[in-house]
Amino acid sequence: MFRVTIRGPVSRLISESVAHAFSWSVPHPIAKMFVRHISLVLLAAAQYTLGHLHSRQDGTTQDPAVLLALGIEALGGREAISSLQSLTYVGETILRGRTLMMGISVAGVDNAAVTAGRQNISFAFDETHVKQRIDKIAALGPGWTFGRANLMPMDFSIVAEGGESGYAAVTRGSYNLYNPSGEPQGYLDVCLRRDYFDDLPNRHIKILSNNKFTTRQGETGAGITLAGVHDDTLELTVLFDPATNLPYIIRSYEDHPFFGASTHDLLVHDYAEVNGVQIPQRFKTIYNGKHLIGDYRADQTIINDSLPRDFFAVPGNGTVPESSVPNRNVQYSFSEIGETSANFLWPGAYAGTKESIAASISQPLQDLPGFWTISPGGDLGMRQGLVELEDGSVIVLDAPPHQSKLVIEWVQTNLGKNITHVWPTHHHHDHAFGVVDYVAQGARLIVPEHAAGYYTTVPREQVVSYPRGGSYVLKDSKLQLALVDMEATIHAEDHGYALVIPSCPVETSSSAIFDADHGNLAFIETFDHAAVQELLNSLTRDKVPGNAHSFFPSHGPAGNITDLISVSGFMYPSFSPKEFVHSQMAC
Repeated sequence: MFRVTIRGPVSRLISESVAHAFSWSVPHPIAKMFVRHISLVLLAAAQYTLGHLHSRQDGTTQDPAVLLALGIEALGGREAISSLQSLTYVGETILRGRTLMMGISVAGVDNAAVTAGRQNISFAFDETHVKQRIDKIAALGPGWTFGRANLMPMDFSIVAEGGESGYAAVTRGSYNLYNPSGEPQGYLDVCLRRDYFDDLPNRHIKILSNNKFTTRQGETGAGITLAGVHDDTLELTVLFDPATNLPYIIRSYEDHPFFGASTHDLLVHDYAEVNGVQIPQRFKTIYNGKHLIGDYRADQTIINDSLPRDFFAVPGNGTVPESSVPNRNVQYSFSEIGETSANFLWPGAYAGTKESIAASISQPLQDLPGFWTISPGGDLGMRQGLVELEDGSVIVLDAPPHQSKLVIEWVQTNLGKNITHVWPTHHHHDHAFGVVDYVAQGARLIVPEHAAGYYTTVPREQVVSYPRGGSYVLKDSKLQLALVDMEATIHAEDHGYALVIPSCPVETSSSAIFDADHGNLAFIETFDHAAVQELLNSLTRDKVPGNAHSFFPSHGPAGNITDLISVSGFMYPSFSPKEFVHSQMAC
């Protein structure tokens, strides 16, 4: 799929090295975007000569071929580029990443995934396909204590190669957030690799042969309009610095589940000349023109260095498993794969089936007959809740992606109904990306007022909101479901919990709390107790009964609120089910 058919070292360098140069460079898509997307500029320009310039009256170039040719000339020209046989970026000072999918605020990127680190990226261009190696040490942000209680840095090496049987493999250290001392994982899974290898040489070459480039202008985040070149097939636009003709922004486009049409920019600057080639030293990823989610600096660039013979060695006998050859899974958008892998959170493709979901669904509490739990189990399984009311309403609690489609099918098959409402515990994408599937089949989205604007792709008429610190209650003659905003600040500002109790509770009534990310009972001792404290404070404020009542977290095993109380040293008051602040009792 990625075979290079044009000839010569320039073509090979441009089409593959640029494509792979940063594909594994940082824990966000920054660097991969530079070399991958700038290949569009370099490879295209290499096919043209600096001929007659077609200019507008204002002096700006209007011919995309000329824009590309000027770009490659500014970068140093074909002769200088063709002399490159190996290239190493050495980064010792700046390696930072912010998480788009796990922000505390719904308005920005206020949660750091990587705070500091070191990274070297090396390439060899002397064979049919470019080889690449990334050596990385990345210090994690404080929000990642759920995976590493002591925040031990990520420390690993990855080797990658292009071509039809291209691969990426962890050859040193652990790439597993939850197992810092584990063995190297070897070949990485197909979906993740495809995220890094898509839109590579074969596509570039095919489009170049059809000469489909067009001129397109684009605005910077500050509103400055730049001239650029766009390709409709790759959906890439390269915007040039008018003062230097060097690439400035390499823009890709995503259809984000929540933000809709979005731009994913790689801004490159601080160019320096190395062996006659202009090479940027600073790489920044900016989402939708405003969110800086990645920042990397190459402090030194080494060209045509002698690399050890085994520098790009791969696991075993070198045979790449079929499951590791890059392949496009249409169920996964690049926004989803990119966001999770950028934060070391990619769990692999969802493995659930309608049979496994059906087997995981139960009604755990006899006096709450309309309450169901979906508990797939396993390290990566995510629990959901279902509440069925007498008026035909079916409310799903939390919305992990892909599992959403199976839950919709189960409800239609077994309850004979459609899901009418979806309530995500908070906006983080592992808990909310499935919202779009429920909304597409007619469900209404229930969220706090201050989070409603986050889901821009959801029609306003399908959004039900409630005030910060308030609640939204649905009920029938048997049970009531209270969806409560916690006025949270620790993990997500729109965080809420759900409480299911009888419509007419007595002292011995069951109660079920559904929550996400305030406590995983599998490792509650080392879990961030600030989150545990936040939940218990909220439950106390709302006078939720605390004695031996069921706790159903989205992650980890189910238990009781007393499990959180005992481990945290929290002195929890005694409340009756009748005292619950948000109750709308039917008796």
